[in-house]
Amino acid sequence: MNFKNVKIFKILSQTYLVKAFSFFSLSQAISAITAFGILVLYTKFLPPTDFGKIALIWIFVIIASTIIDGRLNTAFSIRFYRVSKEENIKNIYSIFIYNLVIFCLIYLVFLLFPLLFQKISRVRIEISNLNIIFLLILCMVFGKFYTNILIVAQKPKNYFWVNLLFNTILIVSNLVYLVVLKAGYIAYFKAYLISYLTVALMGLGFFIINYKPCKNVISLGNLKELLKISLPLVPAGLSLLLLTWADRYMLNLYVGLAIVGIYTVGYRCAEVINRFIINPFGQALSPLGFKQFAKSLEGYKDILRKVIKYYWLVIFGIMIGYFVVLREIFQFLIGVKYIEGYNVVGIVLLGVILWGATNFLGGTVIVKEKTGKMFLFNFIAVFLNIGLNFILIPKYGMYGAAMATLIAYVIQFAIIFIYTQKLIFINYDYKFIVKSVFISLWFFAFVLCLSYLKVNVAVRLGLKTTLFLLFILVAYKFMGLKNAIKGFFNYGIISKKTVS
Repeated sequence: MNFKNVKIFKILSQTYLVKAFSFFSLSQAISAITAFGILVLYTKFLPPTDFGKIALIWIFVIIASTIIDGRLNTAFSIRFYRVSKEENIKNIYSIFIYNLVIFCLIYLVFLLFPLLFQKISRVRIEISNLNIIFLLILCMVFGKFYTNILIVAQKPKNYFWVNLLFNTILIVSNLVYLVVLKAGYIAYFKAYLISYLTVALMGLGFFIINYKPCKNVISLGNLKELLKISLPLVPAGLSLLLLTWADRYMLNLYVGLAIVGIYTVGYRCAEVINRFIINPFGQALSPLGFKQFAKSLEGYKDILRKVIKYYWLVIFGIMIGYFVVLREIFQFLIGVKYIEGYNVVGIVLLGVILWGATNFLGGTVIVKEKTGKMFLFNFIAVFLNIGLNFILIPKYGMYGAAMATLIAYVIQFAIIFIYTQKLIFINYDYKFIVKSVFISLWFFAFVLCLSYLKVNVAVRLGLKTTLFLLFILVAYKFMGLKNAIKGFFNYGIISKKTVS
């Protein structure tokens, strides 16, 4: 059979964006399935207090890796298509040296003052485990730099295979450390260490072969120029991490590690759509945005106009379909001690959807190199989030944390939308967007209510499925769902001519 004659193959072959999304989506699907499998595994073998420890230590890992990376990944991406390969080689190895020096300095501080980790994370940890945490951070920084260049250089197929290997090792390592060796919560970090170490070593080989070091490969001048772009993004990135993770830290202060663990399980379930759809689409879109902005402002505006127009209908449709089966899957797979975590998934997921749209808009701030503004915008959202957490968590616990996060995401989206419109004015189809959001939220509310009906599981699933099919019919007949899907993923957003 000649697959080139198959209609779906023709559609998927029309644009780089669709092909890239296909690989990135498949990669993220594998990652999401792996993450969910690991989540199920740990909820079966560990109590909520230990899972709470994992969440709090992971906050430290993410923050430390951001400081060490210095957001040079982003700066490198912005400059990748604007400079020669020789300059990119200098940028790569200059970034490596910078990351290594900063890592050694931070690691030394924590070795000299071992109680500092406990004071920051609110979790007791042995020195041997602290070494594991820091080795993981170093491997994560180098491993993510490698996978980032695969995205920026438009090598989605390579990214897919690296991601597949990473997740395979991650699954095996978690099974060995948690189930066989019974290492407890530290098994989580040992498994990630082995996985990121493998990717980092692969990356080293990739750079030596494809970006062979040249004479005077370390350039302080290049590094200085990159840091001018990246350093303003560090506080912005840290504030964004606080926006995402501060609720768990504060939950620990007010209600304890067990609630942190339960809340984290619900939060992870909300992030599934981000992993399957929002993040892979962003990965496919970002390099095209950088490239198109350098070529044509009108072309860049057209990309963003169509993405934002169709984003809401497509993503809310996926969200409704997700909640048709989520409660039943959650009750079947997740440990009974964590079951209350389901109640916050819907609230958090609305915030995740807003964050996805904010991230697409934030690309305009980056391509215009107004990176200093990102800290201000994120700081406002974080300040509001922390303030609301102080108010809501003592009274409402994890539900207050979820609501605080959602409100903060709403404010952040509004601020960045207004600012990006001042940077580059885009005439969005507001009528279509408002109609999409309004109808979608009504259907979502009905599906969510049906999820709590105390009836036979088959009956409940049947009712929710019927409602979801009704939404599809309404969207298809009155809101142009078919064109929305084509417009979001394909339909002239980027042509071969544009990316050639």
